[in-house]
Amino acid sequence: MGLKVIQWATGNVGRAALRQILSHPDLELVGCLVHSDAKVGKDAGDLCRQPATGVLATRNVDEILELEADCVSHMPLPSAQYGDDPAVDLRDMCRILESGKNVVTTVGYL
Repeated sequence: MGLKVIQWATGNVGRAALRQILSHPDLELVGCLVHSDAKVGKDAGDLCRQPATGVLATRNVDEILELEADCVSHMPLPSAQYGDDPAVDLRDMCRILESGKNVVTTVGYL
């Protein structure tokens, strides 16, 4: 396989990204972070209507950051859009980078 990728969040955009990761021959999904309790433990493929991958969704950020991966596809719902502290997304991205992974994100307001 090629690059190992983690999908961070599986909302509308995250699910679209997840489908593309799963279909790309040079990418290998190694982790999937979700924010909904209802999605925890589900196969990443099931979350985006694709065949099972063997990668189970988790809410545990520490567990995700411990995975060996080249890149994190970071696609959370924008915190600022919902009145939350936009620094949450920045802190998450810093934690990802500190773990030695690259980040691709849709967060554009920082």
